[in-house]
Amino acid sequence: MKTLKIQKIPKLLIDLKFSILILAIIAFASSLGSFIEQDEPISFYEENYPINKPIYGFITSKFILLLGLDHVYNTWWFLLLLLILSISLIGCTLTRQFPLLENSKDFFFRKQKNSFLKLPFAVQIKSSFYLKETILLKLQKLNLYIYQKGNLIYGYKGLIGRISPILVHVSLIIILGGSTLGAFKNFKAQEVLPKGEIFHIQNPLKIGRLTPLPNITTRVNDFWVDYKNNKINQFYSNLSILDNYGNELKNQTISVNNPIRYNNIDFYQSDWNLLGIRIKNIENNQMYEYPVFQLNKNAKSWITWVNNSSKPISLVFDQLDNTFSTYDENGQYLDKKNIGDFITSKYIVADLLPSTGLLIKYDPSITLIYLGFALLMLTTLLSYLPYTQFWIFEDSKNIWVGSSTNRGKIQLEIEFENLTRELENKIYQSIFTKQL
Repeated sequence: MKTLKIQKIPKLLIDLKFSILILAIIAFASSLGSFIEQDEPISFYEENYPINKPIYGFITSKFILLLGLDHVYNTWWFLLLLLILSISLIGCTLTRQFPLLENSKDFFFRKQKNSFLKLPFAVQIKSSFYLKETILLKLQKLNLYIYQKGNLIYGYKGLIGRISPILVHVSLIIILGGSTLGAFKNFKAQEVLPKGEIFHIQNPLKIGRLTPLPNITTRVNDFWVDYKNNKINQFYSNLSILDNYGNELKNQTISVNNPIRYNNIDFYQSDWNLLGIRIKNIENNQMYEYPVFQLNKNAKSWITWVNNSSKPISLVFDQLDNTFSTYDENGQYLDKKNIGDFITSKYIVADLLPSTGLLIKYDPSITLIYLGFALLMLTTLLSYLPYTQFWIFEDSKNIWVGSSTNRGKIQLEIEFENLTRELENKIYQSIFTKQL
Protein backbone atom coordinates (compact mmCIF):
# COMPACT_ATOMS: atom_id res chain seq x y z
CA MET A 1 0.00 0.00 0.00
CA LYS A 2 2.84 2.41 0.85
CA THR A 3 4.46 1.75 -2.53
CA LEU A 4 1.21 2.58 -4.33
CA LYS A 5 0.86 5.84 -2.42
CA ILE A 6 4.45 6.84 -3.27
CA GLN A 7 3.78 6.09 -6.93
CA LYS A 8 0.67 8.26 -6.89
CA ILE A 9 2.49 11.34 -5.57
CA PRO A 10 4.67 11.94 -8.67
CA LYS A 11 1.65 11.41 -10.92
CA LEU A 12 -0.22 14.09 -8.99
CA LEU A 13 2.70 16.54 -9.24
CA ILE A 14 3.01 16.17 -13.02
CA ASP A 15 -0.73 16.26 -13.62
CA LEU A 16 -1.76 19.22 -15.79
CA LYS A 17 -4.88 20.00 -13.75
CA PHE A 18 -2.84 20.05 -10.54
CA SER A 19 -0.30 22.44 -12.10
CA ILE A 20 -3.09 24.74 -13.29
CA LEU A 21 -4.60 24.69 -9.79
CA ILE A 22 -1.26 25.69 -8.18
CA LEU A 23 -0.78 28.39 -10.81
CA ALA A 24 -4.27 29.74 -10.12
CA ILE A 25 -3.56 29.88 -6.37
CA ILE A 26 -0.29 31.73 -7.04
CA ALA A 27 -2.12 34.18 -9.31
CA PHE A 28 -4.78 34.76 -6.64
CA ALA A 29 -2.13 35.32 -3.95
CA SER A 30 -0.28 37.72 -6.24
CA SER A 31 -3.49 39.68 -6.82
CA LEU A 32 -3.88 40.01 -3.04
CA GLY A 33 -0.32 41.33 -2.92
CA SER A 34 -1.27 43.95 -5.51
CA PHE A 35 -4.51 44.87 -3.73
CA ILE A 36 -3.09 45.03 -0.19
CA GLU A 37 -0.21 47.43 0.49
CA GLN A 38 3.01 45.57 1.18
CA ASP A 39 5.69 46.01 3.88
CA GLU A 40 3.89 48.74 5.81
CA PRO A 41 4.04 49.05 9.62
CA ILE A 42 1.39 47.25 11.70
CA SER A 43 -0.24 50.56 12.63
CA PHE A 44 -0.93 51.21 8.94
CA TYR A 45 -3.01 48.04 8.59
CA GLU A 46 -4.78 48.60 11.90
CA GLU A 47 -5.79 52.06 10.72
CA ASN A 48 -6.78 51.20 7.14
CA TYR A 49 -8.24 47.71 7.74
CA PRO A 50 -10.04 48.05 11.09
CA ILE A 51 -11.46 44.94 12.73
CA ASN A 52 -14.88 46.55 13.23
CA LYS A 53 -15.20 47.42 9.51
CA PRO A 54 -13.97 44.42 7.51
CA ILE A 55 -13.65 44.79 3.74
CA TYR A 56 -15.82 42.27 1.87
CA GLY A 57 -16.82 40.98 5.29
CA PHE A 58 -13.51 39.31 6.18
CA ILE A 59 -10.45 41.42 5.23
CA THR A 60 -9.21 43.04 8.44
CA SER A 61 -5.80 43.89 9.86
CA LYS A 62 -5.93 40.70 11.97
CA PHE A 63 -6.66 38.60 8.87
CA ILE A 64 -3.88 40.29 6.89
CA LEU A 65 -1.23 39.93 9.60
CA LEU A 66 -2.21 36.35 10.43
CA LEU A 67 -1.75 35.11 6.84
CA GLY A 68 1.22 37.36 6.15
CA LEU A 69 -0.61 39.26 3.42
CA ASP A 70 1.39 42.36 4.37
CA HIS A 71 4.42 40.62 2.80
CA VAL A 72 2.83 38.03 0.50
CA TYR A 73 5.84 37.35 -1.71
CA ASN A 74 8.10 36.49 1.25
CA THR A 75 5.73 34.22 3.19
CA TRP A 76 6.60 30.54 3.62
CA TRP A 77 3.38 29.36 1.97
CA PHE A 78 3.90 31.49 -1.16
CA LEU A 79 7.49 30.24 -1.52
CA LEU A 80 6.19 26.67 -1.00
CA LEU A 81 3.68 27.18 -3.84
CA LEU A 82 6.52 28.35 -6.10
CA LEU A 83 8.55 25.27 -5.16
CA ILE A 84 5.65 22.90 -5.85
CA LEU A 85 4.98 24.51 -9.22
CA SER A 86 8.70 24.31 -10.11
CA ILE A 87 8.79 20.60 -9.20
CA SER A 88 5.64 20.04 -11.25
CA LEU A 89 7.12 21.78 -14.30
CA ILE A 90 10.42 19.90 -14.00
CA GLY A 91 8.60 16.59 -13.57
CA CYS A 92 6.35 17.25 -16.56
CA THR A 93 9.34 18.23 -18.68
CA LEU A 94 11.33 15.10 -17.80
CA THR A 95 8.47 12.59 -18.00
CA ARG A 96 6.44 13.97 -20.89
CA GLN A 97 8.10 16.66 -22.95
CA PHE A 98 11.53 15.04 -23.38
CA PRO A 99 10.10 11.62 -24.40
CA LEU A 100 7.75 13.40 -26.81
CA LEU A 101 10.72 15.24 -28.33
CA GLU A 102 12.75 12.04 -28.64
CA ASN A 103 9.84 10.27 -30.37
CA SER A 104 9.45 13.22 -32.73
CA LYS A 105 13.09 12.99 -33.81
CA ASP A 106 12.83 9.24 -34.55
CA PHE A 107 11.68 8.26 -38.01
CA PHE A 108 9.22 5.44 -38.53
CA PHE A 109 7.57 4.09 -41.65
CA ARG A 110 4.00 3.04 -42.28
CA LYS A 111 4.17 -0.36 -43.95
CA GLN A 112 0.50 -1.27 -43.92
CA LYS A 113 -2.16 0.12 -46.24
CA ASN A 114 -4.70 0.23 -43.40
CA SER A 115 -2.46 2.53 -41.33
CA PHE A 116 -2.98 5.28 -43.91
CA LEU A 117 -6.75 5.16 -43.37
CA LYS A 118 -6.26 6.41 -39.80
CA LEU A 119 -4.52 9.59 -40.94
CA PRO A 120 -6.50 12.84 -41.32
CA PHE A 121 -5.09 13.33 -44.85
CA ALA A 122 -4.47 10.30 -47.07
CA VAL A 123 -4.81 9.40 -50.73
CA GLN A 124 -4.23 6.34 -52.88
CA ILE A 125 -2.73 6.99 -56.31
CA LYS A 126 -2.10 4.57 -59.12
CA SER A 127 1.63 4.09 -59.55
CA SER A 128 3.24 5.41 -62.71
CA PHE A 129 6.68 6.06 -64.13
CA TYR A 130 8.83 8.34 -61.86
CA LEU A 131 5.79 9.19 -59.71
CA LYS A 132 7.60 8.45 -56.42
CA GLU A 133 10.53 10.62 -57.48
CA THR A 134 8.09 13.42 -58.30
CA ILE A 135 6.58 13.13 -54.83
CA LEU A 136 10.06 13.34 -53.28
CA LEU A 137 10.80 16.54 -55.21
CA LYS A 138 7.53 18.06 -54.04
CA LEU A 139 8.23 17.15 -50.42
CA GLN A 140 11.70 18.67 -50.63
CA LYS A 141 10.10 21.96 -51.71
CA LEU A 142 8.04 21.81 -48.50
CA ASN A 143 11.34 21.84 -46.51
CA LEU A 144 10.83 18.39 -45.00
CA TYR A 145 13.49 16.19 -43.43
CA ILE A 146 13.13 12.99 -45.49
CA TYR A 147 14.07 9.38 -44.66
CA GLN A 148 13.82 6.57 -47.24
CA LYS A 149 14.12 2.82 -47.00
CA GLY A 150 13.27 0.90 -50.13
CA ASN A 151 9.69 1.68 -51.06
CA LEU A 152 9.01 3.46 -47.75
CA ILE A 153 9.40 7.23 -47.22
CA TYR A 154 8.95 9.36 -44.12
CA GLY A 155 9.35 13.14 -43.76
CA TYR A 156 8.71 15.78 -41.12
CA LYS A 157 9.15 19.51 -40.48
CA GLY A 158 8.54 21.95 -37.62
CA LEU A 159 10.50 20.11 -34.90
CA ILE A 160 10.96 23.49 -33.17
CA GLY A 161 7.26 23.28 -32.33
CA ARG A 162 8.09 20.19 -30.22
CA ILE A 163 11.11 21.83 -28.55
CA SER A 164 9.25 25.06 -27.68
CA PRO A 165 7.00 23.55 -24.95
CA ILE A 166 10.14 22.38 -23.16
CA LEU A 167 11.61 25.88 -23.39
CA VAL A 168 8.31 27.32 -22.15
CA HIS A 169 8.68 25.18 -19.02
CA VAL A 170 12.33 26.24 -18.70
CA SER A 171 11.36 29.92 -18.93
CA LEU A 172 8.67 29.46 -16.25
CA ILE A 173 11.22 27.75 -13.99
CA ILE A 174 13.63 30.67 -14.54
CA ILE A 175 10.87 33.13 -13.58
CA LEU A 176 9.98 31.12 -10.47
CA GLY A 177 13.65 30.82 -9.54
CA GLY A 178 14.11 34.57 -9.98
CA SER A 179 11.07 35.28 -7.81
CA THR A 180 12.41 33.00 -5.07
CA LEU A 181 15.85 34.62 -5.27
CA GLY A 182 14.22 38.05 -4.99
CA ALA A 183 12.47 37.00 -1.79
CA PHE A 184 15.78 36.23 -0.06
CA LYS A 185 18.25 38.58 -1.78
CA ASN A 186 16.97 42.15 -2.01
CA PHE A 187 16.76 45.40 -0.14
CA LYS A 188 15.18 48.82 -0.48
CA ALA A 189 16.40 51.87 1.45
CA GLN A 190 15.40 55.53 1.63
CA GLU A 191 17.93 58.29 2.38
CA VAL A 192 17.23 62.03 2.71
CA LEU A 193 20.51 63.94 2.49
CA PRO A 194 21.66 67.55 2.29
CA LYS A 195 23.89 68.74 -0.50
CA GLY A 196 27.54 67.89 0.18
CA GLU A 197 26.78 64.97 2.52
CA ILE A 198 28.84 61.74 2.48
CA PHE A 199 26.75 58.76 3.55
CA HIS A 200 26.44 54.99 3.86
CA ILE A 201 23.20 53.05 3.34
CA GLN A 202 21.63 52.77 6.80
CA ASN A 203 17.86 53.30 6.53
CA PRO A 204 16.45 50.11 4.95
CA LEU A 205 12.72 49.97 4.29
CA LYS A 206 12.83 46.33 3.24
CA ILE A 207 15.62 43.76 3.39
CA GLY A 208 15.78 40.10 2.37
CA ARG A 209 16.59 37.37 4.86
CA LEU A 210 19.97 36.63 3.27
CA THR A 211 20.92 40.19 2.29
CA PRO A 212 23.57 42.18 4.15
CA LEU A 213 23.60 45.95 3.74
CA PRO A 214 26.40 46.83 1.30
CA ASN A 215 29.25 49.02 2.48
CA ILE A 216 29.14 51.71 -0.22
CA THR A 217 30.28 55.28 0.36
CA THR A 218 28.37 57.89 -1.63
CA ARG A 219 28.63 61.67 -1.78
CA VAL A 220 25.91 64.12 -2.81
CA ASN A 221 27.92 66.68 -4.79
CA ASP A 222 25.04 68.90 -5.86
CA PHE A 223 21.29 69.17 -6.19
CA TRP A 224 19.15 71.48 -8.32
CA VAL A 225 15.66 71.83 -9.75
CA ASP A 226 14.76 72.66 -13.32
CA TYR A 227 11.61 74.80 -13.72
CA LYS A 228 9.53 75.33 -16.83
CA ASN A 229 6.75 77.94 -16.90
CA ASN A 230 7.12 78.30 -13.11
CA LYS A 231 6.43 74.60 -12.66
CA ILE A 232 8.85 71.84 -11.69
CA ASN A 233 10.08 70.13 -14.84
CA GLN A 234 12.76 67.87 -13.36
CA PHE A 235 15.11 67.68 -10.39
CA TYR A 236 18.67 66.38 -10.38
CA SER A 237 21.33 65.08 -8.00
CA ASN A 238 24.99 64.71 -8.84
CA LEU A 239 26.38 61.68 -6.98
CA SER A 240 29.84 60.18 -6.60
CA ILE A 241 30.60 56.60 -5.54
CA LEU A 242 33.77 56.58 -3.41
CA ASP A 243 36.20 53.90 -2.30
CA ASN A 244 37.43 53.48 1.27
CA TYR A 245 40.10 56.14 0.70
CA GLY A 246 37.72 58.75 -0.69
CA ASN A 247 38.74 58.25 -4.32
CA GLU A 248 35.93 58.66 -6.84
CA LEU A 249 34.92 55.41 -8.55
CA LYS A 250 31.90 56.68 -10.46
CA ASN A 251 30.16 59.99 -11.00
CA GLN A 252 26.74 60.58 -12.52
CA THR A 253 23.91 63.09 -12.47
CA ILE A 254 20.65 61.28 -11.76
CA SER A 255 17.04 62.37 -12.21
CA VAL A 256 13.63 60.74 -12.01
CA ASN A 257 13.71 57.49 -14.05
CA ASN A 258 17.43 57.93 -14.68
CA PRO A 259 19.26 56.16 -11.82
CA ILE A 260 22.91 55.45 -11.25
CA ARG A 261 23.91 51.77 -10.94
CA TYR A 262 26.93 50.42 -9.10
CA ASN A 263 27.48 46.73 -8.24
CA ASN A 264 23.84 45.97 -9.17
CA ILE A 265 22.62 48.65 -6.72
CA ASP A 266 20.41 51.39 -8.18
CA PHE A 267 20.18 54.91 -6.75
CA TYR A 268 16.91 56.56 -7.82
CA GLN A 269 15.94 60.20 -7.49
CA SER A 270 12.71 60.05 -5.46
CA ASP A 271 12.10 63.36 -3.64
CA TRP A 272 13.63 66.62 -2.50
CA ASN A 273 13.11 69.40 0.01
CA LEU A 274 14.57 72.63 1.36
CA LEU A 275 16.06 72.17 4.82
CA GLY A 276 17.24 75.69 5.56
CA ILE A 277 19.22 78.72 4.46
CA ARG A 278 22.60 80.21 5.33
CA ILE A 279 22.62 83.85 6.43
CA LYS A 280 25.83 85.86 6.75
CA ASN A 281 26.36 88.64 9.24
CA ILE A 282 28.67 91.09 7.45
CA GLU A 283 29.59 92.90 10.69
CA ASN A 284 31.33 89.90 12.31
CA ASN A 285 31.65 87.77 9.16
CA GLN A 286 29.77 84.91 10.85
CA MET A 287 27.59 82.40 9.03
CA TYR A 288 24.29 81.23 10.56
CA GLU A 289 21.96 78.45 9.46
CA TYR A 290 18.22 79.07 9.73
CA PRO A 291 15.63 76.28 9.39
CA VAL A 292 12.72 76.74 7.01
CA PHE A 293 9.14 75.49 7.42
CA GLN A 294 6.89 74.15 4.71
CA LEU A 295 3.89 76.39 4.09
CA ASN A 296 1.74 73.57 2.78
CA LYS A 297 2.24 69.86 3.24
CA ASN A 298 1.94 69.07 -0.47
CA ALA A 299 3.45 72.29 -1.84
CA LYS A 300 7.09 73.11 -2.45
CA SER A 301 7.13 76.48 -0.68
CA TRP A 302 8.85 77.44 2.59
CA ILE A 303 9.02 80.27 5.11
CA THR A 304 11.49 81.45 7.76
CA TRP A 305 12.06 84.60 9.86
CA VAL A 306 14.97 86.94 10.51
CA ASN A 307 14.87 89.61 13.25
CA ASN A 308 15.58 93.19 12.23
CA SER A 309 15.76 95.43 15.30
CA SER A 310 13.28 93.18 17.12
CA LYS A 311 10.97 93.27 14.11
CA PRO A 312 10.83 89.95 12.26
CA ILE A 313 11.06 89.83 8.51
CA SER A 314 9.52 86.81 6.81
CA LEU A 315 11.36 85.15 3.92
CA VAL A 316 9.20 83.03 1.58
CA PHE A 317 10.76 80.67 -0.98
CA ASP A 318 8.34 79.55 -3.70
CA GLN A 319 10.98 77.88 -5.82
CA LEU A 320 14.39 76.36 -5.31
CA ASP A 321 16.19 79.06 -7.25
CA ASN A 322 18.01 82.30 -6.49
CA THR A 323 14.91 84.36 -5.65
CA PHE A 324 12.69 84.79 -2.60
CA SER A 325 10.09 87.24 -1.29
CA THR A 326 10.19 89.29 1.93
CA TYR A 327 7.26 90.35 4.14
CA ASP A 328 7.02 92.52 7.25
CA GLU A 329 5.63 91.48 10.66
CA ASN A 330 2.08 92.24 9.46
CA GLY A 331 2.39 90.04 6.39
CA GLN A 332 2.70 92.96 3.97
CA TYR A 333 4.80 92.31 0.89
CA LEU A 334 8.12 94.19 0.91
CA ASP A 335 10.32 93.17 -1.97
CA LYS A 336 11.67 90.35 -4.13
CA LYS A 337 15.28 89.44 -3.39
CA ASN A 338 18.05 87.29 -4.85
CA ILE A 339 20.58 85.10 -3.08
CA GLY A 340 23.40 87.43 -2.02
CA ASP A 341 21.14 90.47 -1.47
CA PHE A 342 20.81 92.30 1.85
CA ILE A 343 17.64 91.54 3.76
CA THR A 344 18.62 93.92 6.56
CA SER A 345 21.44 96.36 7.00
CA LYS A 346 23.79 93.63 8.20
CA TYR A 347 22.34 90.29 6.97
CA ILE A 348 22.51 88.70 3.52
CA VAL A 349 21.16 85.31 2.37
CA ALA A 350 24.31 83.48 1.35
CA ASP A 351 23.06 80.07 0.27
CA LEU A 352 20.20 77.54 0.28
CA LEU A 353 20.42 74.15 1.99
CA PRO A 354 18.44 71.70 -0.18
CA SER A 355 18.12 67.97 0.50
CA THR A 356 17.68 65.15 -1.97
CA GLY A 357 15.63 62.01 -1.42
CA LEU A 358 17.25 58.85 -2.77
CA LEU A 359 15.56 55.48 -3.16
CA ILE A 360 18.22 52.75 -3.16
CA LYS A 361 17.31 49.29 -4.45
CA TYR A 362 19.10 46.00 -4.90
CA ASP A 363 17.34 43.06 -6.55
CA PRO A 364 19.48 40.49 -8.44
CA SER A 365 16.35 38.61 -9.50
CA ILE A 366 15.25 41.27 -12.01
CA THR A 367 17.69 40.07 -14.69
CA LEU A 368 16.52 36.47 -14.28
CA ILE A 369 12.85 37.44 -14.34
CA TYR A 370 13.29 39.60 -17.46
CA LEU A 371 15.24 36.79 -19.15
CA GLY A 372 12.52 34.30 -18.21
CA PHE A 373 9.71 36.48 -19.56
CA ALA A 374 11.64 37.22 -22.79
CA LEU A 375 12.21 33.50 -23.32
CA LEU A 376 8.59 32.77 -22.40
CA MET A 377 7.22 35.20 -25.01
CA LEU A 378 9.54 33.85 -27.72
CA THR A 379 8.95 30.16 -27.01
CA THR A 380 5.20 30.63 -26.60
CA LEU A 381 5.06 32.00 -30.14
CA LEU A 382 7.32 29.22 -31.45
CA SER A 383 5.18 26.55 -29.77
CA TYR A 384 2.35 27.49 -32.16
CA LEU A 385 4.44 26.37 -35.15
CA PRO A 386 2.95 23.15 -36.58
CA TYR A 387 4.75 19.81 -36.47
CA THR A 388 3.91 18.09 -39.79
CA GLN A 389 4.60 14.51 -40.92
CA PHE A 390 4.35 12.77 -44.31
CA TRP A 391 4.36 9.03 -45.12
CA ILE A 392 4.64 7.34 -48.52
CA PHE A 393 4.23 3.62 -49.24
CA GLU A 394 4.57 2.08 -52.70
CA ASP A 395 3.73 -1.38 -53.97
CA SER A 396 3.60 -2.74 -57.49
CA LYS A 397 0.33 -1.00 -58.41
CA ASN A 398 -0.35 1.94 -56.08
CA ILE A 399 1.24 4.64 -53.97
CA TRP A 400 -0.25 5.69 -50.65
CA VAL A 401 0.45 9.22 -49.43
CA GLY A 402 -0.60 10.38 -45.95
CA SER A 403 0.03 13.31 -43.66
CA SER A 404 -0.84 14.69 -40.22
CA THR A 405 -0.09 17.76 -38.13
CA ASN A 406 -0.70 18.94 -34.59
CA ARG A 407 -1.59 22.51 -35.63
CA GLY A 408 -2.43 24.42 -38.79
CA LYS A 409 -4.63 21.71 -40.27
CA ILE A 410 -6.17 24.09 -42.79
CA GLN A 411 -2.72 25.01 -44.15
CA LEU A 412 -1.76 21.33 -44.38
CA GLU A 413 -5.06 20.54 -46.10
CA ILE A 414 -4.25 23.16 -48.76
CA GLU A 415 -0.70 21.83 -49.22
CA PHE A 416 -1.91 18.24 -49.39
CA GLU A 417 -4.64 19.12 -51.89
CA ASN A 418 -2.12 20.94 -54.11
CA LEU A 419 0.26 17.98 -53.91
CA THR A 420 -2.51 15.54 -54.86
CA ARG A 421 -3.58 17.62 -57.86
CA GLU A 422 -0.02 17.93 -59.13
CA LEU A 423 0.42 14.17 -58.85
CA GLU A 424 -2.86 13.54 -60.70
CA ASN A 425 -1.76 15.90 -63.48
CA LYS A 426 1.54 14.00 -63.66
CA ILE A 427 -0.36 10.73 -64.07
CA TYR A 428 -2.65 12.15 -66.80
CA GLN A 429 0.34 13.56 -68.68
CA SER A 430 2.08 10.21 -68.45
CA ILE A 431 -0.98 8.36 -69.79
CA PHE A 432 -1.48 10.89 -72.59
CA THR A 433 2.19 10.60 -73.60
CA LYS A 434 1.97 6.79 -73.79
CA GLN A 435 -1.17 6.97 -75.94
CA LEU A 436 0.65 9.18 -78.42
